[in-house]
Formats: sequence, structure tokens, C-alpha cells
Amino acid sequence: MTQASEQFDPTAHFDEDLAGRYDRRIRLFCPSYDALHHMIASLLSPIGEHARLLAAGVGTGAEIVNLGRLFPFWTFVGVDISSDMLSACRRRVSEAGIGNRAECINSRLQEYQSPLLFDAAISVFVAHFIKGHEEKIKYFRAIAENLKPGGTFVLADLHGDTGSDDCKKLLDAWLFSYALQGVSTEQFAKDKEHILRDVDFVPERELYALLTEAGFTSPVRFYQTFLFGGWVATKPC
Repeated sequence: MTQASEQFDPTAHFDEDLAGRYDRRIRLFCPSYDALHHMIASLLSPIGEHARLLAAGVGTGAEIVNLGRLFPFWTFVGVDISSDMLSACRRRVSEAGIGNRAECINSRLQEYQSPLLFDAAISVFVAHFIKGHEEKIKYFRAIAENLKPGGTFVLADLHGDTGSDDCKKLLDAWLFSYALQGVSTEQFAKDKEHILRDVDFVPERELYALLTEAGFTSPVRFYQTFLFGGWVATKPC
């Protein structure tokens, strides 16, 4: 795999057109997307009846809607740099009847500081677009700084050691799975180019080191589908 060095621009990529199609397309890319959200809810269920949760890179609000329906007394803040994705998020949480419990903020997560700390935070398919060790640290550290001591962080991202045969096998299998979803040859080529150009794959051991440096302890992997992984970590008390 080869990757460009320039940072991915989510405001250009996740525009109004893609925001309207994202929820369908992400399920083509990640065939266990709904199972992932079910697992996230199970992992977060012990944090309390009146928990406050930060959704970093909230996108169209799938996390907030899913958790908001399951936990009727939780409140949420969703932060995203894309105003088009946030517009879709606001519509979605309003239609789900939880708009009074969810605040949507248009900002880079690295520049967001809540006046009140959160019980938990989630980041789903966001950090793999952030290139470079220092920039990733800034992102994860900003999440840690917004969490209460003892707070839970759930991360889901693409990952892998791009120089290994195992990673190449999983990439080929993932792309084959995507191609089976009925996408056109032109769309497949465009999406493959996007993956190879814009995703910053890191090995799991490096991801653990990043989380530790950012202020988390004991990351544990709970999920994997092809190169998509999920981990849960804790901010020390």
C-alpha cells in the first residue's frame, strides 16, 4: 500500500452529497457495522443511568441515535468538523426524538473543550483519517482531556501493518467483499483510491502506544472485521 503524506480534508470529502448517502455506504464498506454499534452499547452500559457521552467525529449521528434509544437518561455532545455531516446528525437525532438530549458542535475535536467532563467517549471510523503520530496524539489527548477520571473510551478504526502479508490478505478480502455489494467498476476504483490515499493505517501495537501516550490505560480489542478494529480503554483515576 502507498499513501500520500498530506492530511485528509474531511470538510471537502464529507460534503452534503456524501452526508446524505453515508449511512447506506458505510454498511457496504463494513458488513458488521450494526453489530459494532450493538457491541459498543454493551460495553458502555455499565457507565451509569444518567451518563454524559462525547461522540468525536459524530458524522450523521448513528452512535447518538443508537445509544439514545437504549439509554433514555443519557445526554450527548457530538463534535464534527463537517457542517454537512452535522446537519444530517441534527436531523437524525431530531427524527429519533432525542434532540433535546443531544448537542451538535461544529469544531475540530482537538480544539473542543467541554465545560463539564464526560463519563465516556466514542470515536467511530475517524482517527484513521488523521495522518502522523503527533496529529493522532493530539486527537486522542483531546478526548482524554474531556473525560472524567475513570472514564471509558471506545475507539473503532481501520488499522494494520501495511508491510505484512496478513494485512495485504485482509485488504484484498475486504475489497472483494465491498465489490460484491453491487458497486459499479468506476465507483469501486474511486473508493479503492480513497482508501489507499486517505487512510493512515497503523499496526495495533502502535495504536496501543498512541493511546497510552495520550493518557489511556489497558486498551483491549473487542471487535474486528477485515481491517476494521474496535478497542475499549480507560482514563486512569
